[in-house]
Amino acid sequence: MPEAGRVVADLRRDGIASTSLVALTGDAGVLDDVLDCARALVDHREQDARAHRLLLAAGRDPWDPWDPWDHPADADRVALLGDDVPATSCRRLLLHPVLDGIAEAYCRRAVRSVEPAGWLEVAAAGPLPPRRWERAPRGRRPVLEVWVHLTAAQDGDGPLHYVSGTHLDRREEGAAPGTFEAPGGPAGTVVFADPRGMHRRSPAVGRDRLLLHATFSTRRRPARPGHPAPRARHHAPALAGA
Repeated sequence: MPEAGRVVADLRRDGIASTSLVALTGDAGVLDDVLDCARALVDHREQDARAHRLLLAAGRDPWDPWDPWDHPADADRVALLGDDVPATSCRRLLLHPVLDGIAEAYCRRAVRSVEPAGWLEVAAAGPLPPRRWERAPRGRRPVLEVWVHLTAAQDGDGPLHYVSGTHLDRREEGAAPGTFEAPGGPAGTVVFADPRGMHRRSPAVGRDRLLLHATFSTRRRPARPGHPAPRARHHAPALAGA
């Protein structure tokens, strides 16, 4: 498909690419089915979401090293696709042949592991300190990640911040200077990214955020999570072009 080919070309150049479900699948009904599924999952996790809201409203010090915003457990995220959830439209979308095909074309080898996930990101009441820049460990087997926005986000205020081109940077410390991208768009926007590039997560502020996510790995085992870049904590403003 031409759109899939464009996405792969953008990924190879920038490490990140943005498109839409309609452009990829040619089916406008896919998004409606997925949104209905996601709303049902949010209702199913209502109790968990309430607990997360209470935690975030507790008024903890945002600079406290044990604050949930800097904790690997991601206290603002409510997992939607648990073991207790059967096969759904959301899970089937993340296993769609088009997404798999883009991953295999970009990685230039068969995908052996797909990790589907879905999150309700509970919004904070006000601005928060930026999260740390990180990048996935470099290895012989590439990985591709995909985010599907199920709530609209302003361009420049998307859930993923990414420094374009840093997936090609072989240096071990930091990232090449430059500005970062934060792709937004309407519900149904799809963002692909190579996690070997410099990236960070942007928490939701003012409005809850619904996301689907999948990791396409050429490894037999699930991909390892990313780790903070050595100088990211102290040089984030330079990396962000701020």
